[in-house]
Amino acid sequence: MLRVTADIFSGRPNPTWIVTAQDAEDALLKSVTDSPTLFGAPGAGFDGLGFREVRVQRLDDDLDRPTRVPDEFALATIAATDLPASGRLAQSLVQAMLTSADIRLPAHQETPLTPEIRDIVLEQLQRFLDKPPRSPKPPPAPRGNPLRTTVNDSRCQTCQYEVSQFNPGFWNRPAVQPHNNCYNYARNWRTDTFAQPGRAHGAQTFTMACANVTTAALADALHHRCDCLPQSEYPRRHMALVIAPGIDYHWYREQRGGFWGHKPGHTPARNYDNSFNLVTNPETCDRGIYTNFCSYFYAGRSVVIS
Repeated sequence: MLRVTADIFSGRPNPTWIVTAQDAEDALLKSVTDSPTLFGAPGAGFDGLGFREVRVQRLDDDLDRPTRVPDEFALATIAATDLPASGRLAQSLVQAMLTSADIRLPAHQETPLTPEIRDIVLEQLQRFLDKPPRSPKPPPAPRGNPLRTTVNDSRCQTCQYEVSQFNPGFWNRPAVQPHNNCYNYARNWRTDTFAQPGRAHGAQTFTMACANVTTAALADALHHRCDCLPQSEYPRRHMALVIAPGIDYHWYREQRGGFWGHKPGHTPARNYDNSFNLVTNPETCDRGIYTNFCSYFYAGRSVVIS
């Protein structure tokens, strides 16, 4: 058996399915065995917003399987030597996604295997193949004081919030990184549940639009920017919400030093955008498919997420 995951989302769980058909499994493993240029190590390619790769994980320990194929590998990744051929193989896997829809996984509650999800993945995968992203060295994190600092909001001077030192090491540990997403990072609360706006209060939405995700986040006790939080809500975070229309959401958090941090899905936390520039303005930075800027929010101590 094989677990296949299209690594594409930031907020929602990624589309994941189980391939149980023996002929399909054998054909895929033979392809990558015969052509090692078709795959790369998971997470070794592009790790920004939008489509990143299709990950394949072997779920059984049968000894007659090809020994030259690792137990987990990635297709349609810029870490593959032959990206076009790797992409075509990944497309065939995604095309067959719905044949595995009868095997229900917990993630399917929020990201079901539907024709719409399949088509989203195929469209973004094709765009990725048409214009593969580069992956240069990201900018270094600016130095700063590790303590929290209270600042006046430049847009509404009567409001204050706290900014703290950029600390990606907290989020990028193996025990933390895969289980926390952009919402966890922006709220600065590790839940290990891939937190979803509104879920803690029965208000989660599955409609990826600014109004719907905003309503869900407000149910968690976020406040619109300029709706000041009192000192009793310390530490108060400044967050920004963007949307890939009909596809996904993504959050940023302002950091000490005049820039913003974020964590696209299960990938590492970082302070740079899809063009590998420091995020100094979430409204104008390169956000890939997250084209709709929604709004800014405050999150105080009373905000609960799950």
